[in-house]
Amino acid sequence: MEQLRSRALGDGWRKLVVDGVAATPVSLRRGPAIKLVEGPRTETIPREEWADRLDALLATARNAHLLAPDGDVHARRTKRGKWLVSTGRASSSTPAVEAHDRERHRALPADHPLFRATKISRDKARQVQHYIELLRPLALWERETVRVLDAGCGKAYMSLALVAYGREVGTRVELVGLDSNESVIQTVRDVARELGYEEARFEATTIEDYESDEPIDLLVSLHACDTATDEAIAAGVRLGAEAIVVAPCCHHELAAQIAGQKDALLRHGLLLGRQADLVTDALRAAALEMVGYRVDVIEFVSSEHTAKNVMLRAERDASPQRAGRAAAEYRELRERWDVYPAIERLLGDRLAVSEIR
Repeated sequence: MEQLRSRALGDGWRKLVVDGVAATPVSLRRGPAIKLVEGPRTETIPREEWADRLDALLATARNAHLLAPDGDVHARRTKRGKWLVSTGRASSSTPAVEAHDRERHRALPADHPLFRATKISRDKARQVQHYIELLRPLALWERETVRVLDAGCGKAYMSLALVAYGREVGTRVELVGLDSNESVIQTVRDVARELGYEEARFEATTIEDYESDEPIDLLVSLHACDTATDEAIAAGVRLGAEAIVVAPCCHHELAAQIAGQKDALLRHGLLLGRQADLVTDALRAAALEMVGYRVDVIEFVSSEHTAKNVMLRAERDASPQRAGRAAAEYRELRERWDVYPAIERLLGDRLAVSEIR
């Protein structure tokens, strides 16, 4: 542990995460300083006060992770109070201390190896940063380990970014990516190996066939077509996910069910498709609230890039009042549009269908 402490008191490190507190060296007009971030609270202290503050942080800490361009140091305190310390390759080559504390903060450094290994464009890199920002409010980042399941992972650069972000904040992200395309799975395996992400693995299977011996913490599914998003949501509920984050794509199922109704909104194909999007996602949000989640419906990708820009971000937070309200809204929506959505079939008894019919 003395190795980590001495490096944190010296120069050349980029970030230190002690439990939920992130410390970053910054260069101010008044001199070198340390910026401390704990949840919504940010504090900047002079460098000469850093030793005392560091000792206070480490006195009760259970985990500490120091990130530096020349290699990272990870420490974990056992139940008996003994520190276990290991070193690893650098998470990023970003220089230390150079940035002013008012520089725009990104979830990942602009030169993070993830962007090079995945060969994504600058536009996609911005989407990755935005994606992490949208998932940052999830309470599960306070845990030592987070188990993530990506249903329909594709090239998986978004989920690999969660592994990268976990290393930045001192949370181990154990990622399982699922995709039915074997060649895609082999490609992302190679990328994870290049990055040294031994905590990420990928399987060529469907979400319906996937089984896990232990609950997952977070299920994500981005731009899965039509009812594949419903399958992902249902799998998250079945596997006991603490959080479920989906960004749906097309909504053909309900578009076909409401197409025959006589309504000026539905006479044009474009308007029909958009109305189907709204109804489908509203029903999904209500269904999640009915089974014990709190749901935020937010914009994922800017509408300048795609019209498919809705994200449902759900966290387990059971509330009888919320569930009752959601059930009434679900029933009203379904009856108004005379539809039978996939989410209802997939959740079955969990949705208490008999109570809403």
